[in-house]
Amino acid sequence: MRIALAVLLAVPLLHAQTPVLADSDVPAVVNFVAPAYPRLAKDNRITGTTVTDVKVSADGRVSDATIISAHPLFANYVLTALRQWRFRASHTEYHLKVRVQFDLLDDCSEGTDKHPVTSETYVSAELPGIVYVRTAARCIETSNSDQQH
Repeated sequence: MRIALAVLLAVPLLHAQTPVLADSDVPAVVNFVAPAYPRLAKDNRITGTTVTDVKVSADGRVSDATIISAHPLFANYVLTALRQWRFRASHTEYHLKVRVQFDLLDDCSEGTDKHPVTSETYVSAELPGIVYVRTAARCIETSNSDQQH
């Protein structure tokens, strides 16, 4: 009975000593590198989301990055970018999950000879947890003869 009572009294004390990082406590990203949209994924119209566990040391460097889920075409691009991120130094190391969403934009504008349409990639983020990478999809032209077959 005494042991059970001692455990019940100790749990709140232990919980109070465990550091919990709120979103506002996560050090700011001071060097952001966006992953590139892989050409093979773009050409094959592949989209997807990656989830990565990132371990940040107290000096603000990414000490480890491990893919939790990803299409194989995106994994190395995400790891290469995330390993270059730097955070403001803090008093402790911490883990965070980073989600990168790769999407294709269907923009089949034709442009002109003087001003051709280029394939641009757009990056936006809700740092440090979410990064969006969007690029123009390669338009596939069909002719009437192709549609008849």
